Formats: sequence, structure tokens, C-alpha cells
Amino acid sequence: MSKAAEIVTCNETGYEFQKLYYEKLDKQRHGTHGLVNMYMPDAILTWNGNTANGKTGISDLLGNLPMSTCNIHSVDSQPINEKAFNNKAIMVAVTGNIRYAGIPEKDEELH
Repeated sequence: MSKAAEIVTCNETGYEFQKLYYEKLDKQRHGTHGLVNMYMPDAILTWNGNTANGKTGISDLLGNLPMSTCNIHSVDSQPINEKAFNNKAIMVAVTGNIRYAGIPEKDEELH
């Protein structure tokens, strides 16, 4: 695959990932098809300074957040050198607004 094609594929993958992730964040945080299933078993999530370890910890952290509505403004995806992970990987950066039920809207970076 050419470098240009790799970048196009990376951007398409990043866009589809963020669409799926934030839809699940807003609508499917729990259950067998919920957001937590997008994480590896030993994943670590930091959300607004709170850290959660593993799927159970992540499920608990996200489950305690109020209902949300995300409004995505931009998505940037970059390929990561395969040697860094012994596999293909991309970095996806997302910016936008998130509104939690009962909390006034404010701008913050979503990632």
C-alpha cells in the first residue's frame, strides 16, 4: 500500500472509530454490546483526571457518568509506526463538545 493510500485508510478508520465510540458513549455504555467492549481487558482509561483499570473499572467509571450528548467538531488520525507496537496502529484525536444531563455545556477536548 502506498503512503498516500495508508493515510487515506487511516483517516477513514479514525472517522469510523470516533463515530462508533461516541455513539456508544451517548447511547450504549452498558450491556454486552456497550462501550466497554471496545477496550482491551487490561486497558487503562483516564477521564477528567479519574483513572480506571480493566473492563470492570472502565465500566464502573463510565456507568457513573450522567447521560451525555457529544457534538464532534474535528477528527484527526495519524498512523503510528508499526515498530512501536509490532502491529498496525493509529492515533485518533477528537475535539468537540459534550453535554451531560443536568450540567451546563462547556467546551472540552474529547479523547
